[in-house]
Amino acid sequence: MNVAIVYGGTSCEKEVSVITGMQAVNALSDKYRVIPVYVTEEGFFSPRRAGKIKTYLGRAARSRRVVFADGKLYRKTGGILVKYADVDCCLLCTHGGGGENGELQGFFETQGLPYTSVGTEGSAIGMDKELSKLVFASMGLKVAPWLCFDGEVPKEEAVAAAVKAVGLPLCVKPCRQGSSIGVAVCATAEEVGEAVDVARCFDTKIIAEKAFTDFKEVNCACLTKDGKTVVSETERPLSWRNFLSYEEKYLKSGGKLSGGGRICPADIGAEQTEKIKLWTKTVYRALGGKGIIRVDFIVDSDGEVYVNEANTVPGSLAAYLFSPLGMSYADAVGAAIEDAVARKKEEKLPEYDSPLLFEYLNASSNACKIGGKII
Repeated sequence: MNVAIVYGGTSCEKEVSVITGMQAVNALSDKYRVIPVYVTEEGFFSPRRAGKIKTYLGRAARSRRVVFADGKLYRKTGGILVKYADVDCCLLCTHGGGGENGELQGFFETQGLPYTSVGTEGSAIGMDKELSKLVFASMGLKVAPWLCFDGEVPKEEAVAAAVKAVGLPLCVKPCRQGSSIGVAVCATAEEVGEAVDVARCFDTKIIAEKAFTDFKEVNCACLTKDGKTVVSETERPLSWRNFLSYEEKYLKSGGKLSGGGRICPADIGAEQTEKIKLWTKTVYRALGGKGIIRVDFIVDSDGEVYVNEANTVPGSLAAYLFSPLGMSYADAVGAAIEDAVARKKEEKLPEYDSPLLFEYLNASSNACKIGGKII
């Protein structure tokens, strides 16, 4: 099977995406014919040494640029497109921005290509923290108090509204970012104002959420294997701060996207574990039930569980969360690939035969003539 591994992009998380893509290239090469497709600002290109980090440092020559067309990959030679490879499935390793918010998913829909991700609607909901909280709450799942506001709202007005609606301490985030980029926990109104200024650098929508002072962050994931939903084990990422920063998630862990330290299974009660696994499956199915989704939760000091957010293209594709179930990286990601291909084969677009155009043509020709001419 030919699998195009798509990664990179133009979002703030492109470096994280490169690492996820490299992991996939190195881990899946024995199982599939992998075609690394790096998304640059100029377009797609297929790097020669995709599994080596030096390939992505600086601005290397994009000599093997490829493009998707007609459900295949082509390269440009002498001003014409020449087929580069057939593509059976696209493995999406694109975090943030157009790679995770539904834009790329919609593109592959138009190409008729299977891809390992939820669809355009589920991707858009998962990427937008305001939309996802509205959806979670509508499903009866518990979410922390929050307020979303446009980045153009005057800072003083935004700070006052956030403090009134959420209380202190609170957390300020860009509404459509990930990897903790632009995130700050604030204990005073002055800190909220500073955090709003930072968040505005990354998004035009800002969200303020209740910041828990005594809590455990717990993650859980889902995938589909042989037509059945598989829920992973739970994990608790470890951090000395009250949230995991970008540096702690990636830079201090040597690029291991599962985080620098974690407890797996998470050290929470049996009741909370059961609820988190059930809610993870509920969110997974609500967003489309495809690919691998990681759902992040907060468990407060009283044992209350809150859904925090859903990652529709998680770092490392969250494959490590399935290892306690006896699934290797290739097993977990391979299941997502096989499911995407199987779904596409079974997909059947609805058909409806309508005589509308024929009748419209006849009506026009009979009723809309002046001087023997159709108008």
